[in-house]
Amino acid sequence: MAGKISIQLPARRKKYTVKSLMSDLKKIGATPSVTDFIGSQCIYNEWNLCERDLGDDHPVTSHLAELLDFMQNGYERQLVIGEFWRTKDTPAAAINAALRGRPTEFLTYVLDRPADYIYGLLEQAVASRKSELDKYKRFESGIRAELEADPDNFHLWNKLRLLLWLLGQYKESSEAFQKAKRLGWDASSAEFVAL
Repeated sequence: MAGKISIQLPARRKKYTVKSLMSDLKKIGATPSVTDFIGSQCIYNEWNLCERDLGDDHPVTSHLAELLDFMQNGYERQLVIGEFWRTKDTPAAAINAALRGRPTEFLTYVLDRPADYIYGLLEQAVASRKSELDKYKRFESGIRAELEADPDNFHLWNKLRLLLWLLGQYKESSEAFQKAKRLGWDASSAEFVAL
């Protein structure tokens, strides 16, 4: 078992750029539910303002739209369908992949929302992440008990994989994923899993 995750709120900034906000999300180990919250409460507003002020064909606007889609849909979808299964596939790696190849103009775009507002959102994100860890830790023993009763159930191994990933136990998550795959798990026929 991996040690307990320590979640620290990054230092308050005087201003936030796309890159600095995403860097802070990496530091808190932002999971899909956390990025969905920040996307809805912050990035959506920025995209709306850019669409109005810069136009929908401006590079910053289009990259904000893509980032918002990742934060609200793509991240969770990638996790659920098994794109994040290796030990190195952490939340930071997922966010890095979403930002890879983005132009400097986009990454250095200063967010319109006040820094205090964004910091308040990050405080809420940290609280949400800590709550998530407590909740999922309680679920872990239940899924392990189900697996003892039905050790060849690949759906249960996949659920354990997702749970361990959300708990930050990436090595164990990878092992559970590989076991689920060996037993026949496939993303196209997987049971619905709500995160």
